[in-house]
Amino acid sequence: MPAALPRMSLKRLAFALLAVGALAVAFLPASASAAESTPPVDEIPLPENGDYLGSTTEDEADPGGYAQTMPGVQPATLKGFDPGNIINDKTMYRSGTMSADAIQRFLNGKVARCDPNYTCLKDFAMRTATKPANAYCGGTYRGAARDTAAQIISKVSKACQVSERVLLVTLQKEQGLVTHTWPSDWRYDIAMGFGCPDGAACDSQYFGFQNQVYMAAKQLQRYTKDPYFSWYPVGKTSQVRWHPNAACGSGPVTIRNNATAALYYYTPYQPNRAALNAGYGTGDGCSAYGNRNFYNYFTDWFGSTQGGGGGGKADPRDSVAVHRFWSAKFDNAHFYTVNDAEANTLRRTDRNWTYEGRDFRVWTASNGSCRAGSVGVHRFWSSKFASHFYTADASEAQQVRTGDRNWAYEGVGFCAASGPSGTAPVHRFWSTKFGKHFYTANVTEANRLRTNDPNWAYEGVAFFAPRG
Repeated sequence: MPAALPRMSLKRLAFALLAVGALAVAFLPASASAAESTPPVDEIPLPENGDYLGSTTEDEADPGGYAQTMPGVQPATLKGFDPGNIINDKTMYRSGTMSADAIQRFLNGKVARCDPNYTCLKDFAMRTATKPANAYCGGTYRGAARDTAAQIISKVSKACQVSERVLLVTLQKEQGLVTHTWPSDWRYDIAMGFGCPDGAACDSQYFGFQNQVYMAAKQLQRYTKDPYFSWYPVGKTSQVRWHPNAACGSGPVTIRNNATAALYYYTPYQPNRAALNAGYGTGDGCSAYGNRNFYNYFTDWFGSTQGGGGGGKADPRDSVAVHRFWSAKFDNAHFYTVNDAEANTLRRTDRNWTYEGRDFRVWTASNGSCRAGSVGVHRFWSSKFASHFYTADASEAQQVRTGDRNWAYEGVGFCAASGPSGTAPVHRFWSTKFGKHFYTANVTEANRLRTNDPNWAYEGVAFFAPRG
């Protein structure tokens, strides 16, 4: 990183002040309501291109492959999105929310199988360099001959006091690395989008996975400590653009904390109404997705962004049991239901189904939405295979919806835990012989199938169930 960034001249400040007024009035996108442009705005300039060391333009202008979009699916947690308080300071600037082992389990749960000839994040490792303590990262990162991605994230978090969860979410919203099953080398080179300012090529001096994670965390701290970063002052109303295209205009945002200001310095766009209405999907021509997707992934995976770094979990006492049935008549099919009445009716009246007990627990969905701190488990039905398929992986669900006509999407079937801590992994198997999936939270049963039954192929952890 350069020793110092140039400050804006008075001439540039005056020009930017004029530009703010023109953009806010003349180019406010149609998707932003008129009310959004009326609050009084302090005369704080929009920075020009080159004033950022932050994320890639592509991530903001096109959610596609970078953001792992889910068209038509909107998590309930997005309803609480506040552009002035995307995340609070305690949640962002707190290390110790996940151990290296917990990070590794989390990554393992996001990718069941990596494509041949590619290295997924859960399997990534590299030789790392020692990073001495400095004004922004008060701890020392001690290099090693081999650090896994989980260890790098954990060490950077401790050295720079930035939440492990924030680092994981940034890796996902920038390059989709957490869930990607065929990541190219260049995704690791610019994993956090650091040193890739709008309108310019990425700076090669910041390439490399360790370098990217460390420099991004250091930069998030720098935003709060270096007086150069002053155009998004906390407690005042600033203009924040909707999109990299200046013609889309900007809207006023009263930024309430340093963490939210840091997100705007890193990714200088707010989502417009079309982007928010789209959930994980595509809005309109003036939609940007970086900060929206940060909020989406964080709340879907870890719960509230206001939880102080350790809270935000849905209460397991509110979960319900899933009843499991098996049918020899229907080619070893299994049926799962959270409806007690339906389960009781099957047990009493349908001899085609044998009751196998309560396997795991979930939360019920409300009109396809999940409570804060839980994630939606997407359900598919196949007439060809006469069975259901479940996944909590948004990218996998999207691939099935767009690329496999054997499966019809039925929406969010129920809600699972947002992470592995304190939960029961639900293991998924597939049988080519029977054309069926099978799910179990019973570790003994899962191990027996994996080692003794060639009819069933293990596909990994489908989702995490709360322990009631």
